[in-house]
Amino acid sequence: MIFYLLIVFFFCSQSIQASDNIDVGFYHIDVEISLDNPYIKGKVIFDFTVLKEGSKKVQLELHKAYKVAKVEGAESFEQSGNKLNIELENGLNIGDKQRLIIYYEGIPPTITTTDGLQTGLVYSHHSAEKHPVIASVCHPKGAYLWFPCKESLQDKSDSVYIDIRIDDRKVEQLFVDPKTKEQSRKSMSVIAVSNGMLEGIKKIDAQKQYLWRHRYPIAPQHVLIAISNFVKAESSFKGKGYSFPLNFYVLPQNLKKSKSMIRRIPEIMACLTNTFGPYPYRKEGFNVTQVGIPMGLAGMPTQSNVLLEDMKATNMYKVVHEMASMWFGNFISPKNWQDAWITEALAAYAEGMWQEYKRGLTVYQIILDEKEYFDGGKLFLDKAEDYSKERLNKKGMYAIHMLRGIMSDVYFFETLRAIVAGKRLKNPEDKYLLSTKRFQQICEYYASENIDQDYSYFFEQWIKGEFFPVYQVSYTVNANQLQLNVKQKVRTSLPNFFTMPIQVQIKMQDGRLRKQTLVCNKAEQNFEIELEGALSSLEFDPSNWILKDLEYLKEISNDKFDVDAVVFSSSKNRRKLDVRFNVPKKQDISIEIIRIADGMTVKEDKTIELKTLKKISGEQAHSFELPLALDTRGSYRIILQAKGARYIKHIRVKRIKAIF
Repeated sequence: MIFYLLIVFFFCSQSIQASDNIDVGFYHIDVEISLDNPYIKGKVIFDFTVLKEGSKKVQLELHKAYKVAKVEGAESFEQSGNKLNIELENGLNIGDKQRLIIYYEGIPPTITTTDGLQTGLVYSHHSAEKHPVIASVCHPKGAYLWFPCKESLQDKSDSVYIDIRIDDRKVEQLFVDPKTKEQSRKSMSVIAVSNGMLEGIKKIDAQKQYLWRHRYPIAPQHVLIAISNFVKAESSFKGKGYSFPLNFYVLPQNLKKSKSMIRRIPEIMACLTNTFGPYPYRKEGFNVTQVGIPMGLAGMPTQSNVLLEDMKATNMYKVVHEMASMWFGNFISPKNWQDAWITEALAAYAEGMWQEYKRGLTVYQIILDEKEYFDGGKLFLDKAEDYSKERLNKKGMYAIHMLRGIMSDVYFFETLRAIVAGKRLKNPEDKYLLSTKRFQQICEYYASENIDQDYSYFFEQWIKGEFFPVYQVSYTVNANQLQLNVKQKVRTSLPNFFTMPIQVQIKMQDGRLRKQTLVCNKAEQNFEIELEGALSSLEFDPSNWILKDLEYLKEISNDKFDVDAVVFSSSKNRRKLDVRFNVPKKQDISIEIIRIADGMTVKEDKTIELKTLKKISGEQAHSFELPLALDTRGSYRIILQAKGARYIKHIRVKRIKAIF
């Protein structure tokens, strides 16, 4: 689920307030939409249950551009700004059910953001023939731009019926044979797409009415309308004991470019069902609709249907992201706007899970590298103006990764599947809503099978706190005892320092490996670990479970010939490395740059540069250029070897996408 920059606009600039005295039950949206010029004529049947005794007023949202002609079931009504205020015929009691039928029409407005994107019922066109494309681009909060509703993510209707009436029109579409380049024209019908299943098409004079039915709880901003001369491609997905259709509505000239994605969707669905549990809307299937309308993103998670700008294979990660929103975002939604980090983070995390599913942990780590976030800012926001899509996406994904690390795979995935299944969600009204507090409690419940777990420290640091830990680690071996010192930078922001369980991997000279978990909860700590044999090497957080800066790992063999003031830094997108240090006693020093085997293109570690400095002393500064193109990734180890100590720094270099 994506809460992009529009969230600030909608939470802060709009004066929309949902009516809190009612519980939405059902929408039946019946609209006639002009294909040539923006215009809607609609009727909405709205069912609700009363939550407050003596309720006689209901307030819905509808943009002031529309004229409401009549409200059946009401004594009176008035439009005030973007609100529709309805006076009921009689005061109602708690639990009473009521139906209103609202008739309205007008030119659908759109809101244009500072980056030129449109929100609302957007009219556009495609191909050289300029055939019409109409789509409701309404996420995260814009349903009131095309139908009257209670604009709330928390108060979902139990179901929605969408009847879309358009002219029964055929258009001539130009096709070009990719092999012969011969051109031909084909007559195609303009069709209407929405949520759920198409249960019928009615012929009404010179028009057709498309009857879509979605029988799951849904928030109004996830209701979809998409109209054009789409080509429909069909596939299916088979799970354990169930199957459902996969349908693709593609602009005809883009069908060939879309085939790669169409082939991948069943595999992505398999990955996500393996991660989160069965697809929530499997009784109705899953659809993908390409409209060609710029959305600033690769897609929009309208419920049971992902709305895409295009379906090129390069957008595969974003499709994974939006598909994951079907579980966390649409089906399970944030209870409050501050909880939006959960669904955004899990949708982003699905991108890594897709690569782990396809290619293993090595490629999963590559995706994780792309999500490193070393700036400030919280995930659980104090105010909406602090929103950052990048932070919620990147830091959020890494927070989920770290949560998986402290929980273990068994409990972590059990937790996600349990939430989707509705387990441990206390109140019936919260079955589809998830708060940060409840998320923490459910994680603790499933992780406490053997030992009671309290993850308050984690959520206070990583969700409600800022930044990341910065470590300096050094160790020495005396009489088969490993003495380990961990220093952590103290910050002025909260938390001042981080409490985290950290794994160290000890390799013995005979090849044996031993992993041990340490709890680091102070600015400086010493640990003693008994060894059975001679030590070969030590790694700190070898599987990279913590978002951190490990300034260096230092092995001390003789503290009389140490070096100090050691600083490893990088620039030019980490492709230039700088090493600074001071040598108190004259000695030989070497600096080695090693390309680390990544299990893919590089099969074994390789030294790419070795600089030997003879009998030096005093302050030193040396620079190295990594032979790595901007469109290539790599992992490197820098070793500063002195007579009595060795400093090791790992650096992972990201691929930088070319701008031009």
